[in-house]
Amino acid sequence: ISRDAYLKLDEEVQKQYKGIHNREIRTLFNIDQTTLPYVDKETYDAVLQKDGSAVERGYSETDERRLHIRFNDFLLKMRDNLVPVRSDGSGMPHYETDRDAVYMPRQRNFEHYNDYVQEALRQIVSATGHQQRLAREGMVMKNGMGPSEDALKQERLIVEVASGIKMLELGLPARLSDKSLELVDYWNRELKENPNLMDALESDVNNALEVIHKAERGEKIEYATMRNRRQTSDMQEQLPKHFYVADEIRKHPNKEDKTIVIVIDPSSKSADVILPAGASPEVDNEVPGMNKARIGRALRREGIENVRFFNPDGAWGYRPDDAYFAKKQVSLARLKNWALEMLSTLDVTPAVKRADEIGFDQIQMIQDDKNRWALYLKPEHQNGYSIYPDKEDVNRFFSTLKQAMDNIDKVRMELAHKYYVLAETQPDLKVDLFSSGAQDIDLNRIQRVSVFKTKQEGTLCVATIDGKKLQPRSVTRQQWQRMWLAEDRAEYKRHLAATLFADVLRKGQTQEETAGKKQGEEDTLQQDKDKHPKQANEESPKTASSLKELPIKDIPEQLYDKYKKIKEEQPEAVVLFKHENKYYASMYDAETIANELDMPPAKERIPYDADKIILVFEHSNEETRQQIHALRAYVMDCDGMSKAQQNEPAEATDEQNENEQRPTMRR
Repeated sequence: ISRDAYLKLDEEVQKQYKGIHNREIRTLFNIDQTTLPYVDKETYDAVLQKDGSAVERGYSETDERRLHIRFNDFLLKMRDNLVPVRSDGSGMPHYETDRDAVYMPRQRNFEHYNDYVQEALRQIVSATGHQQRLAREGMVMKNGMGPSEDALKQERLIVEVASGIKMLELGLPARLSDKSLELVDYWNRELKENPNLMDALESDVNNALEVIHKAERGEKIEYATMRNRRQTSDMQEQLPKHFYVADEIRKHPNKEDKTIVIVIDPSSKSADVILPAGASPEVDNEVPGMNKARIGRALRREGIENVRFFNPDGAWGYRPDDAYFAKKQVSLARLKNWALEMLSTLDVTPAVKRADEIGFDQIQMIQDDKNRWALYLKPEHQNGYSIYPDKEDVNRFFSTLKQAMDNIDKVRMELAHKYYVLAETQPDLKVDLFSSGAQDIDLNRIQRVSVFKTKQEGTLCVATIDGKKLQPRSVTRQQWQRMWLAEDRAEYKRHLAATLFADVLRKGQTQEETAGKKQGEEDTLQQDKDKHPKQANEESPKTASSLKELPIKDIPEQLYDKYKKIKEEQPEAVVLFKHENKYYASMYDAETIANELDMPPAKERIPYDADKIILVFEHSNEETRQQIHALRAYVMDCDGMSKAQQNEPAEATDEQNENEQRPTMRR
């Protein structure tokens, strides 16, 4: 949505949206790149005095003191919110990935204070690339191996640029370190020859500075794992609770058998006692043989300090959710004189585990048709769905995957639990990427769909719609990936065909609506004919000729029986009827003929009836005979059989006999 629309939303609704920065390209010039120093020297000096760095403005003791205080405050914020900054006697500034700490020598080890400040900034920028923060390639090991040489050089460039920008924020000049000066030629070459490097550099530098700015504002930069766990835990409180254990417990307290249920928490030395009745301490309605005072004394002798009494339901009903029973002992007991007799133990471990954890059959990052990444989740015994994760979670997932780290499965499960809980608390965030999304398309018109890969044209989809096999259309890599994740692959392919051939389906649907309207008009006309038979008889020849059909009465009975026998034995064979030098076929066979010969669709769309005999070839010429030969069709001559011949067994024409020796064509 637009910014204006976003600002009109309620605060609660705004929390469900996340701002996306639009990239703007501007041409900037340093003041020394302009003609201002030569055109207006006084204005140039005034601008430097006002907005220039401390070098141009000139240092004073107050400026020095203010700078020291400001940078010391900055280091304190980094230490509290981002990474520990410690003193080191080795004389070498460095960042240790294992301990996640920056080590800096004393300030007197540097020739200038500016050098000390920039070196500290370099190490802090390096700390932002830790695997649990931004996971930059130059800061993370792959399968026990250090980063590649190219990754280290690119990381060095990120550190220099980001620290230089931070130096400008402090009003100090920045310079390249001696080691970085040796890499300038390499960086220049890579920036010229790799057009994507500038975009990657821009993204990494901005992300590193954003992490530092958050720490400056007082935001605690947590490890990604800890942050996701905390968010998951917070959202789990909003999830619907499960009460399988409580429902089972309420079945066991019994007045006749004098049985009660005791839930003991060894860690807090407390117990919940579920009675069949009489739990209220204010009303004297003790159940015989279940005195609360005796039960309390018996439990205290076993080390229980706090005892509470409940009924199975009602005002004093016992109904905690399943997670409550973690690490608790649930027993069925009976009061015998002054002691408790334990009858059996209820195993609540499976219910507790089911309440705390959820298993997944599938966890996969997939792309939608707009190339946006979504997390596909298929919880056990539930339907799968997709949800759009935060950008930082997407970056972390692919950084871990790209670096072939061993903990990719841990990251995958961590994100799955986080977004499962989020989707359960906010179901509107669930997205279905496996359906076409088009409500105005009839999927039943799609009879068959085939998706396959080719060497030359990539992945293609071929669909048969309304009995007509259409030309294949290209399938994207994202659609191909989703096909292999779909729970019902056949149904997904139908939806895929509905997306790819939406124009054909909508066009055909419009034609069907028109045909339906036309059929309605014909039905009305037929009713009028029934009322006025004389007028109908005059118009009937015109109507019959317009449909170009061959009435069944014009087909000799024995030929029609022969036709039905052929269709029973060879359903896919094409059978033609020759009548008055024209060839007719059933609408079912006519579709096959049109597909095989690539014939253009008829201008007049006749309502479909598979057994209706319609005209397919208007002329009996050489071209028609070649087409019939190519179809390997049976031909039955209705005119060639006289009435006398109709009493004898029907014989096929020469064309038919010739074709009976050939294999039948399959649709």
